[in-house]
Amino acid sequence: MRQDSTSDGTSGRTGRPSRRRFLQLTGAAGAAGLAGCVNSLGGGGNDLADTLVIQMEGGSMLEALKSEAFGPFEEEFGASVEVSLRSSQQNGYAKIKAGQAEADMTSVPPFTLYNGTKEGLWSPISTDEIPNYESNVLDPLKNPVFDPGQEVHGIPHAYGTVGMAYNKNELDSPSSWSVTWDGSYEGHVAMEGFGFIRVFTTALEMGMDPNEIGANGSYEENIGKIWDRVAEQQDLVVTNWTSGDEQARLFASEDAWVGEAWGNVIYGAVQEGNDHLGYTIPEEGAYGYTQNHAILNDISETRRKTALEFINFLLRDDILQPVTEKLGLPPATSVTSDEIENLYDYDPRGGKGLKFPDVAYINEHNDEWSQRWEEIRGN
Repeated sequence: MRQDSTSDGTSGRTGRPSRRRFLQLTGAAGAAGLAGCVNSLGGGGNDLADTLVIQMEGGSMLEALKSEAFGPFEEEFGASVEVSLRSSQQNGYAKIKAGQAEADMTSVPPFTLYNGTKEGLWSPISTDEIPNYESNVLDPLKNPVFDPGQEVHGIPHAYGTVGMAYNKNELDSPSSWSVTWDGSYEGHVAMEGFGFIRVFTTALEMGMDPNEIGANGSYEENIGKIWDRVAEQQDLVVTNWTSGDEQARLFASEDAWVGEAWGNVIYGAVQEGNDHLGYTIPEEGAYGYTQNHAILNDISETRRKTALEFINFLLRDDILQPVTEKLGLPPATSVTSDEIENLYDYDPRGGKGLKFPDVAYINEHNDEWSQRWEEIRGN
């Protein structure tokens, strides 16, 4: 996983001098000539750490970064990238919280970003420290509701959705969540099996704000209507899935004709030959999430600067485009290509079709929602 440099300062991948070694060899004149093409944060390569350690899981994101970003970053900045593998989000977060994680930065989804911010684990980031954030990141993805407070703690590089998958042999381009309540599809509806998601998507279908259920009327009245609607839908459901593998199997096997799904999972299933599958972000919107990087709060300034440099580098068009094409999720910036626009999670409205979760609101109600959901599932 580590992209090592040789002892003479050359890149082990190409044999060319690393940026750090290049600056040492060429001096100020060489540095001045190089500065215009590296898109760095300034200050030269000698004030960066030799290595940058990122905590993350294995899988498609790691493979995309290894393939398209780690080597070029080392060549340009002279800092190699190492990965501290975690078995799960929960395991990695527990190690960071206990001070047992040897890492400089970490890959975090919305809930982990929120919880770590509240517990003081992430270093606040001034957005002027990452010029490509201000210039490149889509506006709807900036300062999301799940990054609490005035400061920024996570920088997105890709986004995804919990939208609607469907069998094209059974449904003709559905556009609304309401089709998942259509009795014509009894026994062939598949929805995600977590209480807060059942509340979220059902609120969208009913025209409510899932992050403020009591906005138009009382909370008690509106949440009651939501659960009645959820119970009505359950009569049509074949399975409430809880993993990517399970949802892929349900839709690929045609046990499920319509329901919630992760866009990248359905996209992958189609690439494997399941041409009967389609995917859409319904007109009411869909649960949205971002893949983010957060910097740990207790690292040295040199390592923090190296992390900032990597995040800024990742947000460059020439780097993020191939990373996200390989990942199968659309970029958090405006960079695009035919391949990106064909990704199932891609929102042609520039992220405006995504509804991000207010993690504080979900945390406040999650025990209540989980209990009510289990009651409905058990009936």
